[in-house]
Amino acid sequence: MKKILFAAVVLALGFTNASAQYGPRHDRGGYSHERMSDINRLQREARQNIANGVQWGALTSREASMLMNRYDNIADKERLFARHGRLSNREERILRNDLHELMSDTRRLSRDRDRWSRDGRHRGRF
Repeated sequence: MKKILFAAVVLALGFTNASAQYGPRHDRGGYSHERMSDINRLQREARQNIANGVQWGALTSREASMLMNRYDNIADKERLFARHGRLSNREERILRNDLHELMSDTRRLSRDRDRWSRDGRHRGRF
């Protein structure tokens, strides 16, 4: 029983140290928690838009795959930018613009699919 309790305490302390090490930093001109949470909100919204497009049949699997690849590239870019623990104003602007472009393209592709479906032009083509 003591070994289990000791392991639980060690794990709890390990998680506490990890969150302290990688938690938000509030130094001059750098990272702020509000900016990161806004980027995270945009990322969730972009993923949800893609998932909704697939669920509603407005996006083909090929279109969704292309959009998710772009999403993954943006997430990789975010990890690269945040490797020093913060995002500069420029890095945050780049990520925000990339995510807005992705969401715009998702909406555009979804509308194109809707138009093709209404016109019946897709019949026999897929």
